[in-house]
Amino acid sequence: MTRGDIRYLAVGLAALATVPGSASAQEACVEGGNSATRSAEVEFALAASRDDTRSQEDRYKRALEKLERNWELDHIPSRSYLLAANAYLGLRDFAGADSMLTILANVEPVCADQVAEIRFNSWVGQYNAGIEQMQAGDEDTALQRFETANLINKDARSLAYAGSIYQTRGENELAAERYVAALAAGGDDAIVRTASINLAGLRRSAGDNAGALEIYSAYATAHPDDILGRLNFAIALMDAERQDEAQLIFEELLARDDLSFGQWSQVGIGLYRAQSFAPAAIAFERAYELNPFNKETLENLANSYYQAERFEELLPLAQELTNRYPLERVNFNLLANSRRELGDLDGALAALEARDGMSFELLRPRLSPVSESTYSIEGQVMNRDGAPGSTHTIGVTFVDEMGTDLFTEPLELTLPAGQETAAFSLQVESEEIIGGFRYELSGS
Repeated sequence: MTRGDIRYLAVGLAALATVPGSASAQEACVEGGNSATRSAEVEFALAASRDDTRSQEDRYKRALEKLERNWELDHIPSRSYLLAANAYLGLRDFAGADSMLTILANVEPVCADQVAEIRFNSWVGQYNAGIEQMQAGDEDTALQRFETANLINKDARSLAYAGSIYQTRGENELAAERYVAALAAGGDDAIVRTASINLAGLRRSAGDNAGALEIYSAYATAHPDDILGRLNFAIALMDAERQDEAQLIFEELLARDDLSFGQWSQVGIGLYRAQSFAPAAIAFERAYELNPFNKETLENLANSYYQAERFEELLPLAQELTNRYPLERVNFNLLANSRRELGDLDGALAALEARDGMSFELLRPRLSPVSESTYSIEGQVMNRDGAPGSTHTIGVTFVDEMGTDLFTEPLELTLPAGQETAAFSLQVESEEIIGGFRYELSGS
């Protein structure tokens, strides 16, 4: 029975449009100026000309040079900040642009709307580029784009995406900073959910259960119909040893009929950890109905039946486990226990003999998607009394979500030294969705 932290990314990968108007528009919220601003405006006009012999980059640098003498004045024309911000944007110096826009908004409150428009239109280009890189699988470049976007505009979307990438990379302090900033920036419910759940998960993994619980509680109170939020709140309550309160939430979720396969699985895991085995079995039954060929679901349901002493229901599941996964001793233990409890002592002995007859066993082989059409099975092989270095071929059959066989691939295993383990993996490509797998020794 396992439970991992739930890292959630709620926002769909969709590009955004700019608001009407140009980020470098000179129609100003501030009028007037001086010779320096007029000289800078000439540089902008030349930068927009197709016939100019200088590069745009050079023109933007020259515009900043023209404005330099204004920074020495006691009373700086406000238009200087707008022009400087646009020059910095032309040079893709977003930190410089941010500084100028911040000053402009402070000295000319009437410019707040134009500053917000410039920030958004500058941000959205970087944000869209980050989305494009994420869709291409290049998270490093995507992170650079999102962090550049965050320099010019503190939008919760780019902050949350950056936080998620940092979390994937194990840079949890940076991830937490971005999630905190995303919550401070605010946004739609999906963003708040992303930042809240992931930030609380980071707090919990750092041992700050009280901090995690505070976040989960606030989110669950504000969003009582969010299933994932309720699930995480219950798990945090369990971590705080408030089992009774957690169980109430799990039981509340059991009464629903709109949970997904993954949500039913999480409810079952939470109840199992609370040692509420009969309700856990109900949750895993719901998950099993939705995906009967998922190995972990079958194992979790069987274990719940065993702990709840429901041996008549356990027996057929244990038999199914030994049929699908005949090289895992734990399955034969379940089969032997169920037969013994039901009075079939000969059957129990036969299961134990089959278990002890294995020269090697597989430990926790797990199927997981790698990409849209790539899947991987990973686990370990343990040599019990086989010849070290000997090779064995396992035929792994992959099935779709309806249980129909798709194809069989060989898994080649080399046994390590006695009583030691070695990792193995098998990666396959499939245009059909793979719902599960089974295996057997080739030739058996």
